Amino acid sequence: MNEYKTDEIKKLVAEKIKYIKGDTPYSKIAEKCNTTAARISDVSNNKIDCQLSTFIEIATGLRVHPKELFDILFDFEDYYTSLDK
Repeated sequence: MNEYKTDEIKKLVAEKIKYIKGDTPYSKIAEKCNTTAARISDVSNNKIDCQLSTFIEIATGLRVHPKELFDILFDFEDYYTSLDK
């Protein structure tokens, strides 16, 4: 049976958000968008699933294109091939 790797991908996205965030406090990011520091923290610590709108708000707060949050080191092609076997 094929293994879905959603949890692994979510973890990588959370790590990417933390990387882009750097030393910037969550409160400073929240001031620049329409979500709370607590929600940003929860997403970047992989504590919650969130809606697409939350990712867009986080990207806005970080001042990056939303696609940058998903620019992770994960071989999707290999993953999809394994699912299709």
